[in-house]
Amino acid sequence: MPAYAGATELAGVAVDSARTPTMPNYPPPKVHPSVPNGPLYAELRRAAPVARTILPSGHQAWLVTRYDDVRRVLSDARFSRNLLYEGAPCLIQPGDFSTGERSILNLDAPDHTRLRRLIAKAFTARRIENFRGRIEAITAELLDHMSRARPPVDLLEKFAFPLPTAVICELLGVPFAQRERFRAWSTMIVTPMQHTPDEVLAAQRDGMSDMRALIAEKREHPTGDLLSDLVHARDNQDRLTEDELVDLTTQILLAGHETTVSLIGTGVYLFDRYPDQLALLKERPDLLGSAVEEVMRFDGPADASLLRVATEDVEIAGITVRRGEAVLTIAGSANFDEAQFPDPERFDITRTNQAHLGFGHGIHFCFGAPLARLEAQVAFEALYRRFPGLRLAVPADEVAWRPPLSIRGPLGVPVTW
Repeated sequence: MPAYAGATELAGVAVDSARTPTMPNYPPPKVHPSVPNGPLYAELRRAAPVARTILPSGHQAWLVTRYDDVRRVLSDARFSRNLLYEGAPCLIQPGDFSTGERSILNLDAPDHTRLRRLIAKAFTARRIENFRGRIEAITAELLDHMSRARPPVDLLEKFAFPLPTAVICELLGVPFAQRERFRAWSTMIVTPMQHTPDEVLAAQRDGMSDMRALIAEKREHPTGDLLSDLVHARDNQDRLTEDELVDLTTQILLAGHETTVSLIGTGVYLFDRYPDQLALLKERPDLLGSAVEEVMRFDGPADASLLRVATEDVEIAGITVRRGEAVLTIAGSANFDEAQFPDPERFDITRTNQAHLGFGHGIHFCFGAPLARLEAQVAFEALYRRFPGLRLAVPADEVAWRPPLSIRGPLGVPVTW
């Protein structure tokens, strides 16, 4: 089971009528609706906020959809990320470097605390902010190339993909000559449903081999980049092991560009669907930060959060989740909870409540969030300044979206200007 579940495969939620109310079986949407899975999620929040569901793996889990309940699960130590916990369905394979049992994504405190502390010594807010100039320079260069193309063009191909790819590779210190290879295997890993199992396994092997070679190079010849600092990061006598470095740097590479690609692509799609909000953003550049937050709330790259397993019996919204049972929290529903966000179905870049769960919550809150926010802000500001007439080149309902079990986002964003 991949770390993220997409939106559309959850639209046919099967509910255990003996434990929760019977729910309608909505068909998966073929295109992006105005509010992702809105009718299903609204009905779940109203009638069955903790409902039985069947995962694509065939295992059962509890689906949690209300904002307060989702936050609670994400911050409660009784819900573990250790999916090899006794009694839990084994939804990861030991040794899989991208979602392995020793991945920071699958650790609880104190092991998670140790890794997070070491990461914090290298992945600092100052480092990210100091990288703003390079992000702006890379953005300008890509827009120069895009301006010489004859529209329509695919915004993902020309801009949204190469921008965060170049940024995260440069931040990590991946040599320029290797970046296309890194992009190829990382893309395959986060879109497993678009490839054969053998292709995905080959991509994972390539990723592990490339990362080990790059780490060895940085250990012998540190160059002042993020990866060099991670290799040499210490907390007293503690340091990251070789396996921890391989997994961690892979996670940074995957999350550091794939999610931002979707954030930029989805943002352009939403601004086209809601031109009043785009006009407001152009009129008030000070809203850039809140605009990025609203894109994350309205349709962020991760509709579902990382799966958890209960380590003891816990009651949520009147339902007892038994020890060893899996729990899947739905950020895409929590971010539309009427009790938390007034008029949640309205895309509103002036929204003052920005406590969305698009970057997660609790100890597994995305440590790359500052970088994603910065890249998206630079991207939107430069894109609409350079191409003030930018718009979709096709009707919105013709934009294709990634299949389930992928990081959520459009497959392509054809634009003209």
